[in-house]
Amino acid sequence: MPAAEQLTTTFDALRMHLARTPVPGWARKVAEAWRALLPASLRPLFQADAGQLRLRREGETLQVSVQGPDGEHSLGELPLSAAEALAARLSGGASRAWLVLPAGAVLRRTLSLPAAALPRLRDVLAHEIDRQTPFPADQVSYEGRVLAHAPAGQPVPVELVVLPRTRLDQELQAIGPLAGLLAGVDALDAQGRPLGLNLLPPARRPRRRDPVRRLNAMLAAVAGGALLLAMLLVLGNRASALEDLRADVAAANAEVREARLARNELVARTAAANFIATRRAASPTMLEVLDDLTRRIPDDTAIDKLQIFNGQVSLVGQSRGAPALVGMLQASTLLEEPALSGAVQADPRTGRDRFTLVARVVAAKPGASQ
Repeated sequence: MPAAEQLTTTFDALRMHLARTPVPGWARKVAEAWRALLPASLRPLFQADAGQLRLRREGETLQVSVQGPDGEHSLGELPLSAAEALAARLSGGASRAWLVLPAGAVLRRTLSLPAAALPRLRDVLAHEIDRQTPFPADQVSYEGRVLAHAPAGQPVPVELVVLPRTRLDQELQAIGPLAGLLAGVDALDAQGRPLGLNLLPPARRPRRRDPVRRLNAMLAAVAGGALLLAMLLVLGNRASALEDLRADVAAANAEVREARLARNELVARTAAANFIATRRAASPTMLEVLDDLTRRIPDDTAIDKLQIFNGQVSLVGQSRGAPALVGMLQASTLLEEPALSGAVQADPRTGRDRFTLVARVVAAKPGASQ
């Protein structure tokens, strides 16, 4: 099904469902009450259906009346010979002329149809014409109306109103030039009240001009522009808020990076300080090493050079018993693995042995003898 036809079907279904509810009557009452509050000069602007000129032919006379919001008012009688003058008067005017036929001019049949048939009521009624009337569908003008609201799942009472084309053509020919000015054709019921249907074929109906259409279009355009402007403002505000949020996030990320770098630097410095403190705590001080060497090296030994580097101590000097120095230093709690480095050479000038002794500096062991 084409999209346009599907949309039309949907609107028709909605219109039929609304017609079966009290909503249209309430809407008319609200509209009438609202128009009554307006000044008299503004009421015609908001009254699309200002008045319908209704024509009834009775023999050679024409009954003329006007149907307004407050009911129908008779304007008098005219001979059919005055139809041309009346048509000239109505031509180009705002009044809409309707031809009202007597009750015997139409055939009315009440049908019970399923609710699913309401969206395509006109097509369904077209198939019912051959069965309900002695006329084929192409020889009549017909309309249908929902009579009452039915509970869900129950058949809906629908009235089929049929007007033979021959009778319609006779009536239109009788009123002469007024036929071209008709907005619709209605019929009376048994009580003399209009049925409220338009039996004029759709091809012959004039386009209805709504006097407030331009105002409605302007209001719709203003509302659409205001809605578009509001949407643009909302989008602009959200875009600005998004940019501000991105800037705040970027600043927060920069602060986090700076804090992370500062933390890493602090951790590195703390680790280095702890490492140095640990190394210092694990190694004896220079004074402790000198004190230990002074107490263990005998007086006949002269030290020419003392070097402590990277946990190693190196002694260069002269002694009368250089090999005995190794044993003396083995008893030290601050030195380990003392040993002579290289050969021991005798010095003929002093009569002593020149030696080089190395050892490894360690922390003092708890409870070790000094």
